[in-house]
Amino acid sequence: MFELEFINQIEDDDIKKQLWEILCECDQEFIPPLSSRDSSSQKELSDLNQSTVKPISYFEKMMEQKFILVFNKPNEVVAFMTFIHHYSCEELQAIGFSNYITTICVRKNYRNQGILSKLYDYMEGHIEDSYIENYISTRTWSTNVYHLKTLKNRGYEMGTVLKDHRGEGIDTIYLYKDTQWPNNA
Repeated sequence: MFELEFINQIEDDDIKKQLWEILCECDQEFIPPLSSRDSSSQKELSDLNQSTVKPISYFEKMMEQKFILVFNKPNEVVAFMTFIHHYSCEELQAIGFSNYITTICVRKNYRNQGILSKLYDYMEGHIEDSYIENYISTRTWSTNVYHLKTLKNRGYEMGTVLKDHRGEGIDTIYLYKDTQWPNNA
């Protein structure tokens, strides 16, 4: 049984250590790798090369964001989602401000257990009232088929597509969903 928890700012050193371990475990699965980036909202991605260093800069910027953590048992983090509250950018200008999901990582031995859906369920329906926005947004790469399928099945709409943004044949796709919160009507 997994427990999810929203944390505005991570203070606990043990949790920080676990987040670092999970991020390093997932680093090279991203296109481009997180270790080659400065932040989760970095605009230029096409010229970034494979990196053999750890994602230090990315982690430091990520720690400034909001977190939804997935615990397997007390104090054992197995996955996380980060987001920037009240985010806007040129690629998402049609929707204005949103909760922009920046990073989702799940430990490899906990995959295919519905954790990705649980994270999105929490973000879409259980986030604290003070963090509710009219839209949730994210971006991913065009060859990330599993994530794109999940987003489509959850009703996310395709926004801006940046052709070859992450390299030849690999586009960046911005997606968003109207949260339709009852108290936002």
